[in-house]
Amino acid sequence: MKKYLALILGVLFVLSFAASAFAIHAEIPSETQAVVAKGATQITLGGELRTRGWYQDNITSGKDPLKTNSAAFYDQRVRLSVDATVAPGVKGYVMVESNGGTADTYTWGNFNSKPTDLQINEAWILYTGSGLLGFNSGLKIGHMPLALGNKEFFDHTKFGDDAIVFFMDPTKQLHVGLLTVKFSENFSGIGNANLDNTNDLDGYVALMTYKLDDTASLGVNYTYLNCSDLDFSHQNLGIHGNASFAGVNLKGAADIQFGDQNEDQSFGGWAAMLGADFKLNPVTLRVSAAYGSGDDDDDDNDAFITYLGADQHYTLVYEYRVNSAAGTTATGLNNTGYINLGVDYAASKDLSMSVDGYWLKASEDNAAGEDEIGWEVDAKAKYALAKNLSYQVDAGYFDAGDFYGKKAKGATVLRHTLTLNF
Repeated sequence: MKKYLALILGVLFVLSFAASAFAIHAEIPSETQAVVAKGATQITLGGELRTRGWYQDNITSGKDPLKTNSAAFYDQRVRLSVDATVAPGVKGYVMVESNGGTADTYTWGNFNSKPTDLQINEAWILYTGSGLLGFNSGLKIGHMPLALGNKEFFDHTKFGDDAIVFFMDPTKQLHVGLLTVKFSENFSGIGNANLDNTNDLDGYVALMTYKLDDTASLGVNYTYLNCSDLDFSHQNLGIHGNASFAGVNLKGAADIQFGDQNEDQSFGGWAAMLGADFKLNPVTLRVSAAYGSGDDDDDDNDAFITYLGADQHYTLVYEYRVNSAAGTTATGLNNTGYINLGVDYAASKDLSMSVDGYWLKASEDNAAGEDEIGWEVDAKAKYALAKNLSYQVDAGYFDAGDFYGKKAKGATVLRHTLTLNF
């Protein structure tokens, strides 16, 4: 009898804890934010899990479109963010992400080991208000993603830079910004890394956008990059605009560069882009053309020099996965011109698809006198599996032209991506 009594009491003891645990969880409404902060501070947690599978063929380890074995692999990115609003107009933001060396991903297959460390991607403070100048203005300081215009010249939204940004909106139509960016400490390699400022690569930016009306806007930006020890002063003046009418959306941009690369060389590159799309629901037709100058091997550097992250800027294969006509990846319009035709199809609320064709030509011939880069066809399909969960498939084929030599081969890239945002 004592055995049975002890067993019954033991079961009741365990069940009492289970009931208590259930009661505790049941008291928290399902929509309640499980974050507590002092005073009126509001904390928002977020993040992303992204897994990608890759297949590529005829892309060498040196990223040239030549005959080689195919490759297949998976990579993954983890992001965690904290967005803290501590008072009206006062905010702090921190985001960390997985790091695989120089990339923002780690590759699967490390045999019973942990993924690589999380590192800071963003960390900044933002203050906005109208008390100082009588109209909305603000100050943003820290490590943050940055880009200019339509991103032909400068796009560091992948990993970001250390910057101080002052902005103001004197009217509802006018936005003005002033930036100072610390691109590189001891860029020249001369002197003491932390005590000298003449060896740094610093950037200074002034920009303005003006909204003409609800359908059109114009913008202008000026960038000055300087490293005194190298007599380096790269300058870029860019303009961009957008307009919409009768279902047609237009966009255009132009950049011109000047300054000194060193005592004996000057910068003289330029680029231009014009695009349009026409909506015929559920189909959108797109056309665009772009050109960036190359270096003609005279005393000056006439190439359109870009500062871009390792992202896909237009084509999936050329420029993103294969060395461009500028000699490496992620060079944008440097020594490249293209014509693009594309179509988007919204098959349903959850499914969207697109196809793009590109004809590509080098702005300056290579050493063999060739300028035919080739052509490329890219396709994409994206499906919303559930709220904040999407699956995307990208495919691209690049038919390399004579610019890559007589042994050039067609290069293929297939990529599928599962992304969860929270």
